[in-house]
Amino acid sequence: MPSSPTPLCPPPCLRRAVNGTKYCAEHQTTNRRIEHNRAYDRYRDNNDPIRKLYRTPRWQATRRIVLRRDILCRSCGHERATEVDHILSARLVVDNFGVAEFYNPDRLQGLCHPCHSSKTASEYGWTNRKGTRFDSLGNRGNTTVVCGLPGAGKSEYVKQHAAQDDHVFDYDVVMSEVTGLPIYETLPDAIGSVLAKRDQFIEATQYSTHHVWIIVSNPKAAVVDMLRVAGAEIVVLDTPPDICAERIRNRKNT
Repeated sequence: MPSSPTPLCPPPCLRRAVNGTKYCAEHQTTNRRIEHNRAYDRYRDNNDPIRKLYRTPRWQATRRIVLRRDILCRSCGHERATEVDHILSARLVVDNFGVAEFYNPDRLQGLCHPCHSSKTASEYGWTNRKGTRFDSLGNRGNTTVVCGLPGAGKSEYVKQHAAQDDHVFDYDVVMSEVTGLPIYETLPDAIGSVLAKRDQFIEATQYSTHHVWIIVSNPKAAVVDMLRVAGAEIVVLDTPPDICAERIRNRKNT
């Protein structure tokens, strides 16, 4: 099998990166990297069509609408919202739904600066790590993680066992909320945004006095292991694969 090509140093350089790094030999040192990143920012400001949308009067008007609607941060819920964030990244919104949706307040949320920075880091960095930005978690004795194959009945299990005021993270529901697609339809490029919201949910519910439910397909996922170590209960549904497949077929036919 042919090896993957060596990546390019980011624009405006575009020379071959040193193996195992993001930068060419010239931009390996810290000072040169800082200088390069500044040049990259200038390049993006002048050439990135998404950045240009943020400089339009229409965006400023939309931003004011969202900050008047979301007084408090939609992630932590206690800090004042000062920044407007695309729930699904702006580039994916424009690429998949058109420029008009860039300005749709329903695709936006008000966040405080720390939560916005954390979400951005999670969205763009999760694939290079382990599916989560966490390295460890505190006491999660208030949490139950429900795992199983697609179609195993995880959402139904939580509905049957959760109390009315419990907190629930359901991957399929959040994917639908983030993308605007029907439930159980997936936009692969949106996975980073969904996992960023999952990490925000885990962080926001750490000290909740209500029980927390998290639905995860893979019981061997790194975040499940961390939650287990932190004291969470792990429930694995061993529904037979043929029943799971039948349920998925029925979903598509309804």
